[in-house]
Amino acid sequence: MITSAMTNPGSRYIWLLAGMLLLLSCWWLAALIFDEIIIASPANTLSSLAGMLLTGAFWKSVGITCQRFALSLLLGSLTGVVFGIAAGLNKAIREVLEPFRWVLMTVPPAVLVVVSMIWFGMGNTQTVFVASLLILPIMYMNTVDGIDAVDRQLVEMAGVYHAPITMLIRELYLPGVGGYMLTGLSLATGMGIRIVVLAELLGAASGIGYEFALARTNLDTPALFAWVIVCLIIGGGLDLCFLNPFKRHVMRWKE
Repeated sequence: MITSAMTNPGSRYIWLLAGMLLLLSCWWLAALIFDEIIIASPANTLSSLAGMLLTGAFWKSVGITCQRFALSLLLGSLTGVVFGIAAGLNKAIREVLEPFRWVLMTVPPAVLVVVSMIWFGMGNTQTVFVASLLILPIMYMNTVDGIDAVDRQLVEMAGVYHAPITMLIRELYLPGVGGYMLTGLSLATGMGIRIVVLAELLGAASGIGYEFALARTNLDTPALFAWVIVCLIIGGGLDLCFLNPFKRHVMRWKE
């Protein structure tokens, strides 16, 4: 009974709305308990955000971060998919790349930001470098897992009947790998916006991360929380409005 209610599309949005209301209630209660300088209230945060929307500096900062984020996502995803396909089809390549994957998924992002600042200085290059480097292993692992999930018997059977490569891609690999890749892209989107903002916070003089640094210096907690909402809108909006619909479109091949 509960399971069927949860799987109903209408019920899913109801539960999602309930979770958002619970989160907002917890935020409101925390703002009542703690001082404004520690946790800004929802009302003050929205007021600060409304004021920011009317300034040209806001849109300039958002545009700079979105450009860095888009370039990082593109470079990291393409590189991860290419290496993932190679590793998925060749076990020797997978073993050679394993130490690199382990290093990239183990080293703290802040350490990579500091190292990239030494190599490239402060600005666009170090921000894009760090973000794409941390997105890469996410796409790599999901691509490898997708290739491993493809039914080998079906691949061998297609080879016996000399099925064209276009059919193999359309009927076997795309449905099998596509879902994994899009799941990885969804994870990379959330990771990417966080890493870009972190890199800007530590080593850039523009973008949303720089605005975080200014708000911290000025002890402007409502502005700090407002920029958090902006990051949520960018990452969540891209995921909900573009990635999820595209994923449903790709996965229709499985039906």
